Amino acid sequence: MSNDVSTKTNPTAVLALVLGILMSPVALPLGWFAREQIRRSREKGMRLCVAAMTLGAISIPVWITGGVLFYLWWSTL
Repeated sequence: MSNDVSTKTNPTAVLALVLGILMSPVALPLGWFAREQIRRSREKGMRLCVAAMTLGAISIPVWITGGVLFYLWWSTL
């Protein structure tokens, strides 16, 4: 086996995707970090990183909106 391409999927990319599915804003920086790891190590998982970063970017405004709405609701009690 003389090829340099690894057949292993980057575990950080998998974790980032799981957090992205759970709508965690942490998925964005974790996906970014995993993407850099994949570029250096040539592991698989680039699509997982992109999906995680997309879900993380979507979750940030959702969390902010939810926080503002919760604050407005709480202040009326």
